[in-house]
Amino acid sequence: MSKIVRELRNYYAVIADLASGAEEWTSRPAWLEFAPNNVCNLRCIMCQQADGLPVEVMKKEDAVKLLDDLLPSTSLWTPSALSEPMLANIKLVVEKCRQHEVYLNMYSNCTLLDGPKFADMADRIHKLWISFDSNRKDVLEMLRAGADFEQVVANIRGILKVAAERQIPVGVVAVLVKDNCESMHELVDFLADLGAVEAHADLRVQPMLDNAVRCRDQNVFAAFSPGHIQACMDRAGERANARGMNFHVDFDDPYRRAVVNQAPFVRTIPADVLSIMVDEVKERYPHFCSMATNYVKIEPNGKVFPCCRGPRELEMGNVNEQSIEQIWNGPKYREFRRRMQARDYHEVCKGCDVLTANPHFDKKWLGSGKS
Repeated sequence: MSKIVRELRNYYAVIADLASGAEEWTSRPAWLEFAPNNVCNLRCIMCQQADGLPVEVMKKEDAVKLLDDLLPSTSLWTPSALSEPMLANIKLVVEKCRQHEVYLNMYSNCTLLDGPKFADMADRIHKLWISFDSNRKDVLEMLRAGADFEQVVANIRGILKVAAERQIPVGVVAVLVKDNCESMHELVDFLADLGAVEAHADLRVQPMLDNAVRCRDQNVFAAFSPGHIQACMDRAGERANARGMNFHVDFDDPYRRAVVNQAPFVRTIPADVLSIMVDEVKERYPHFCSMATNYVKIEPNGKVFPCCRGPRELEMGNVNEQSIEQIWNGPKYREFRRRMQARDYHEVCKGCDVLTANPHFDKKWLGSGKS
């Protein structure tokens, strides 16, 4: 059976599993988040790495076995563990992607990834997300402690050039904090000058998660009024329109913004079909978290979670103790699916916008189940 047929059948199986209300699923994870270590060269203040996470490393032979078990039915792989993927045995990552015809949805701080390195792995990139929060040297180096502003900017320029030439999808993620809110419009212009428009790159502004001690004095909502924050985002959107760039604010209303001036590059690969399937799930089965239908997160210590946030109360098992097959349809996963179908959500799910920001989700369901 060819890879594409196997992937498409797996997407059909997701819909069938949801439609039947099954607790034991015939489908398998189509999107993997896993890195063989959690090493990072920065200590970004909005990341738990800033608080001194212990280094975790999975043995290479165990990582290879895990990947060979999972990747045959996988479409997308995010090689992350609160880490920089260029330090997570990137040669092995790319080798396994080529072996199993898997594409990378990759986040990088671009301290180590430059144009030539990006070109070398471009055949396996579904989309590269560049973490870059400010055009101001002092702000960027404060937020992403350990980064060299000039080097990062040079690397981004080279990456955007390759992306434009080869039509590889690229985006920029900026975490909204006190010190970059009022200059977000400058970041739009700065990225446009680096080549973001030619690369059809979009800038996405995302909320800062309160998951590190050092980031707490950067809470934008404590620093500014709602109206001021909205005015800053509107100004950035105006600059995006003027420069022909795409700009999104991934917040709930009234802060949410979407400025689309050009179609992003699309590779027309099975991973794009996966995105279509996820949208279908959101519409047909809005009570069930769309991420939990196809995503699995595995930490270097072997712990398995059903979503990217990896809340401790939703740990499904450990691949050092059981196979991924045993965990995927084990008692914890079955109970998790039963509760999702019954709209009996875990508390951590009730506060997650992956579930609740779905426009088809009915907020009344948050109180309909039994804990």
